[in-house]
Amino acid sequence: MSSTMMCAKCARPFTSGSILSALDKKWHPECFVCTICKRTLADQSFHVKNDDPYCANCLKENFQPRCATCRNIIDPSEQYMTYNDRAYHKNCFTCAACHQSLAGKQFCIKDNGYYCPEHV
Repeated sequence: MSSTMMCAKCARPFTSGSILSALDKKWHPECFVCTICKRTLADQSFHVKNDDPYCANCLKENFQPRCATCRNIIDPSEQYMTYNDRAYHKNCFTCAACHQSLAGKQFCIKDNGYYCPEHV
């Protein structure tokens, strides 16, 4: 009895052509795609989150934290801070009055804004 290998995505057998091995499974190259954008990952690097493959752009756009002030994605190499479950670039977490960085400093909350002690 012969064992026919099947694609992890489409469950069709491999009859001819390339077989891609990734995530401990076998895939038709056209079946190994980004979970979000569905673009092929056969010839590019990819990232895995919760056992699903993602292209670098979709991982960044959908899973990297965004700064609550400027709304830009915070690069994984950047140091950032969090307050009340919101992420901030260190230079974006500033006093509402003087715009000096509050990162690592004492601050007060007034009228939904953050203030250094000098401007409360």
